[in-house]
Amino acid sequence: MDFANTQIELAQTLDSQDQLAPFRDEFVIADPDLIYLDGNSLGRLPKRTDPLMQAAIGEAWGQRLIRGWNEGWIQAPFELGAKIAQLIGAEADEVIVTDSTSINLFKLVVAALKARPGRTKIVSD
Repeated sequence: MDFANTQIELAQTLDSQDQLAPFRDEFVIADPDLIYLDGNSLGRLPKRTDPLMQAAIGEAWGQRLIRGWNEGWIQAPFELGAKIAQLIGAEADEVIVTDSTSINLFKLVVAALKARPGRTKIVSD
């Protein structure tokens, strides 16, 4: 047996033991031969996303109109943070979902500049 076959057999053995493998069926996979590794920004679409989005559009927009866009947003970062806390072993009130680090740093700089309008330079170390 050559090295390539041994590696393929090892990969197949490991795949057969993968406890997360059943989750593959929960995603839209239009091309099963495509190896898609761009999961950090736009991973595969979960199959349950479409009905959830349709429900959100139908209820929040269709029924509630503009009122629907203003409901639940203030509490959402805390609710999502509590769910993530369970995954990482933290207390529910110790995690909050916010913007990216870059966006939050931008907000901090803007707030600092507005607090001292006469200052025009930012020094960073």
